[in-house]
Amino acid sequence: MPQVPERWKGKCENGTSFTSSLCNKKLIGAQSFSKGLKAAGQPILEYDYDSPRDSLGHGTHTSSTAAGHHVVSASHFGYAKGTARGVAPRAHVAMYKVLWSEDTIFSASSDVLAGMDQAIADGVDIISLSIGLQRLPYYDDVIAIASLSAIEKGIVIVCSAGNDGNSNSMNNGAPWITTVGAGTLDRSLTASMTIDNNLTVEGTSYFLVSA
Repeated sequence: MPQVPERWKGKCENGTSFTSSLCNKKLIGAQSFSKGLKAAGQPILEYDYDSPRDSLGHGTHTSSTAAGHHVVSASHFGYAKGTARGVAPRAHVAMYKVLWSEDTIFSASSDVLAGMDQAIADGVDIISLSIGLQRLPYYDDVIAIASLSAIEKGIVIVCSAGNDGNSNSMNNGAPWITTVGAGTLDRSLTASMTIDNNLTVEGTSYFLVSA
């Protein structure tokens, strides 16, 4: 991994089952935000960690997809063995834990705003959020508000479209956010072809388009 940029202002905090010594040239920042959660009277549940440590695995999984370093001899129970990596394997990672255990996932949007503000102040280049809060007008949506502040400073914002909701709907749809989702569309095209001996061949081609 390359050296940590000198302009980096972030930190690695100590907490439950996590110490600053766990940070390195890959994980250069780790902070947690829970003041809003606690102010709302919601305790951090016993199976969660009062620290940047991930208790559910979601943050670890998504950050590995985005910036996981090369892992040789990776496989799925012995199948398809090869080298696995994220989209940007040599990118530094700073983690900002802003959501807690599933019982309290929607209780403190102020913690999300605090984490995004801190990331901007620390000097990140990209903010990736695989979270979706309640759908609100942009002027009340904390992710949309903080994202607008980020892009004004040249920071790219990438958010998930969400995993639920009605048809033709999504989260994080502000026009200044790069919203990413997955979907499939089945298409079948029927056509005919006439060859040199005037024989006409008809057939159907099937395409599965994923995005």
